[in-house]
Amino acid sequence: MGVMLYSHGNGTRVWGKEYKTIIVRDDEVAEYLKQGWHKHPDEVKAEQEPVKRTRKNKAESDESDD
Repeated sequence: MGVMLYSHGNGTRVWGKEYKTIIVRDDEVAEYLKQGWHKHPDEVKAEQEPVKRTRKNKAESDESDD
């Protein structure tokens, strides 16, 4: 079975923040933890602000109303 690990970076959005994620085999977890990966997103120290989703205003959208 695999274990998902988390690190700083962009890729997967979890609870409003983005992390690099990787799935590794159970026997590889210790090796990746030594390389700076974490078992839980809360263990990754906050280096960035939460990602705020924005929407385009209707006037900014690429579609026309014709």
